[in-house]
Amino acid sequence: MNCIEQYSSEVMKFTHSLAILIAKTLDVDPELVADKHASQFLRMNYYPPCTSTPEKVLGLSPHSDGSFLTILLEVNSVQGLQIRRHGAWIPVKPHCDALLVNVGDLLEIMTNGKYKSIEHRVTINAHKERLSISAFQIPNYDGIISPILENAEEKILYKTMKVGEYLRLYFSNKLEGKRALDYAKLSEI
Repeated sequence: MNCIEQYSSEVMKFTHSLAILIAKTLDVDPELVADKHASQFLRMNYYPPCTSTPEKVLGLSPHSDGSFLTILLEVNSVQGLQIRRHGAWIPVKPHCDALLVNVGDLLEIMTNGKYKSIEHRVTINAHKERLSISAFQIPNYDGIISPILENAEEKILYKTMKVGEYLRLYFSNKLEGKRALDYAKLSEI
């Protein structure tokens, strides 16, 4: 088994453990989230340094992930990831011995908004290249994603939809905030 296959396998095991913990926090049967991380897609990211005008260059536009979860390894611990919080961009300090876990849009839909996907972007460093590996955890493409409700009185905030339908919409739009997730919201919100 090569390094990428081994890493991928370990991340899948880690994601399975996270899914079980998420089910426990929602007080639901873990089987309800068992297939929400059935597929994994790895993306290796290389952001070269920009010595001239790094403050004017984005490595990745603001967006939320269209996944269930995204597991990020910041390979060389160069800062660049930022999250939007209360309208401001907050830098995320990399930790060399840690994985970063992003809640994706599909988890937000499934939890009826209890877990929120995070809007984030990547900036460029003036002097150092940035390397990262993103592992996107995706449910079965022909599966269904729908809100899990705590009780019958809880208001449903998101549509029930096919995973493939959501992903087609997500990938057909340019990365622009949480635009794809807005499509999944019920209009009465």
